[in-house]
Amino acid sequence: MRDERRWNAALAEHEIVVREFLAVCERVAPADWQRSRAPGKWSPAAVALHVCRAYELGRDAMTGGQSMRLRISQPGAWFLRTLMLPVIFATKRFPRGVTAPVEVAPDAAEARLLMPDAAASRLQRVADQAAPALRRAAPERAATSFTHAYFGQLAPHTALRFLSAHTRHHARGLAHQAAVVRAV
Repeated sequence: MRDERRWNAALAEHEIVVREFLAVCERVAPADWQRSRAPGKWSPAAVALHVCRAYELGRDAMTGGQSMRLRISQPGAWFLRTLMLPVIFATKRFPRGVTAPVEVAPDAAEARLLMPDAAASRLQRVADQAAPALRRAAPERAATSFTHAYFGQLAPHTALRFLSAHTRHHARGLAHQAAVVRAV
């Protein structure tokens, strides 16, 4: 019963966060969709592609596909998973300056071709696929997990909560970017 409540809460949070991200994307002016706010920063199109790729990777890992390659030591991943991940979940904030793992970094050429309606459709589709795939994988926890580049092995429930936190992080960034552009 407790496990079902945890999952229901995580799935509800996930739906809200995806809706919020899509709403922020809708508010990005068409002229700003491909414009990055500064050199070396991603455009809203690239951010949307990055979020889509994160969901695709999570979905695929739960159905036997590839996860990320661990980029730090196992003890380092344990430390981040045990101490930092709960802080991210509690504060709903990501640390600044973290580089996206290569597996989910947006391809510049693909991002330039990604139109807002296609990005929204793709994100909604993969988010709708990832959440149930993670939920179905939960009973097979020992056999099914997701490897994150910095946090290591994540159980399906934790992976869904991480995807929600990640999507929220980028929704906030896009909302801030849109507000700055409007103010200029």
